[in-house]
Amino acid sequence: MNSPATVVNFEPRGGRRELAAPHSPPALLTVEGLTIADRQGRKLVRDVGFDVPLGGTIGIVGESGSGKSLTCRAVLGLLPAGLEVASGSIRYRNTDLLGLGERGWRKLRGVELSAVFQDPASYLNPSIPVGRQLTEALRSTLGLDKRAASERAFHLLRSVGLADAETVYRQYPFELSGGMAQRVLIAIAVSAGPQLLIADEATTALDATVQAEVLDLLDRLRRAQGLTLILVSHDLAVVSQVCDHVIVMRDGAIVEAGPAARVLGRPDHAYTRSLIDNHHRYGVEASGNPEERVAPLPGITPAPTPAPVPLLQIRNLRAAYGNRAVLDGIDLHVERGEILGVIGETGSGKTTILRSILGLVTPETGSINLEDQDLTLLRGKELRAFRRSAKVQYVFQDPLRSLDPDLPLGVSIGEGLDLTGRILPWQRDTRVIEALQAVGLDPALAGRLPRDLSGGQRQRAVLARALVLNPALLLMDEPVSALDSVNRIHVLQLMRQLAEERGIAQIFISHDLGSIAGVADRVAVLHQGQIVETGKAAAVLACPTHPYTRRLLESMPRLQDGHAAAPHLATFGIQEK
Repeated sequence: MNSPATVVNFEPRGGRRELAAPHSPPALLTVEGLTIADRQGRKLVRDVGFDVPLGGTIGIVGESGSGKSLTCRAVLGLLPAGLEVASGSIRYRNTDLLGLGERGWRKLRGVELSAVFQDPASYLNPSIPVGRQLTEALRSTLGLDKRAASERAFHLLRSVGLADAETVYRQYPFELSGGMAQRVLIAIAVSAGPQLLIADEATTALDATVQAEVLDLLDRLRRAQGLTLILVSHDLAVVSQVCDHVIVMRDGAIVEAGPAARVLGRPDHAYTRSLIDNHHRYGVEASGNPEERVAPLPGITPAPTPAPVPLLQIRNLRAAYGNRAVLDGIDLHVERGEILGVIGETGSGKTTILRSILGLVTPETGSINLEDQDLTLLRGKELRAFRRSAKVQYVFQDPLRSLDPDLPLGVSIGEGLDLTGRILPWQRDTRVIEALQAVGLDPALAGRLPRDLSGGQRQRAVLARALVLNPALLLMDEPVSALDSVNRIHVLQLMRQLAEERGIAQIFISHDLGSIAGVADRVAVLHQGQIVETGKAAAVLACPTHPYTRRLLESMPRLQDGHAAAPHLATFGIQEK
């Protein structure tokens, strides 16, 4: 998908300089000496500078908290409260963006400059139908009348992979899956034909097939409209396929930058090499043998043989939203201490299974037995008592919406302990600190608000809130989707340890087949509300029998680092022999 290389002039501190070609395209965006600090003077971004050429495609990679998103938010004039540009300059064409007033920003933002952020549901109004939000954006930016705006809205929804555009047009954001909401936000972002699009983890919530479609859409927009793209991502494979040049950030500074093939194929900096190594680190080693088992993550021993009696047994589960069937006769079971991976495209019914277990969706037929208690029969006080028991905890896909924006992180994590009444007040803070440390977060973050955290930090905080209650079953809805490779491995290791050391069963939903391969004992493949394939993770991912499973595997992006193309299974560590 890469286009002919364009030239970006970089001179990151400590990195090597990439020389410009004789006929470099003009810079659309120039960032020089950008430093962002908080009110205490702490520098979160330090002396960042780069040029983005007209029509170029630039990838920014790095760990959570490295300053990627803050740099892009500064370009858009959308820094969080309490942060400011301490020094440096940002120029778009001949406009000094740091000198713009609100009127100036209204002329540029959404028209010339646009963005797709990591948490789509946070940027969609839950009380207004999707179609109205899209048409209002079109009428505001392009001056279209109501009919023309509606027609263009339908076209945009279809162009981002939403085939049933008429239905989505009438739906509210809370009726959409995370991936569908992300695609709606992309449609709004490109609706006015911007010159520069900043995509901050724009494919995070998307499964492999839809991710490929959206990346292809962005590439077609770039070529057809001369769109300039800045792609922020922790997925090196996505960056390698889409971007001409790559910026690597760590601790608020650029450590390396240059053409994607050189940076990802022959990196100079040790940190870049570690990111690439970690990209390949998790996964399975398979030779096509259906009996081959998932290889354990570093430092993790294989899980013990599960107990013969399932902790959770789901039989003939059917559910619908209105007239649309979502689940059609689902049969699943999860043993104690087992991790069951569930994969499938957006809208296949994955999240509906988890919501049914918690009683957030009422099934039409079927049973959900947890320790011999049928959860589908619980109502009123019995249902509330079950939820207070904390036997089942949910790690939501969208961490920003599941954390109270006005409560410090430590208070949110400790709320569950207060509700269960199973802990003394003086023990509460200790348990909160232990939970934060367990997911790799600094306990000092307990006093911060969710908006002060990076997307990856928020995702780990939601996991800490679930773990503090020591549940029997964890429902994990894309728990590592917002994490870079380093932190993803940490969380996957933690999930494996929870299963082995505490016997916590987990249902792990993910569009990232590498994460599923690296941690799941078994996998179930869901397609249009039905399970089309199930079995040991290594067997299903190495030797899929269903055409849909094979299509998912073939859609996975591969890290293109200048080496010979590898089989698609090697994307997540499966080696065909």
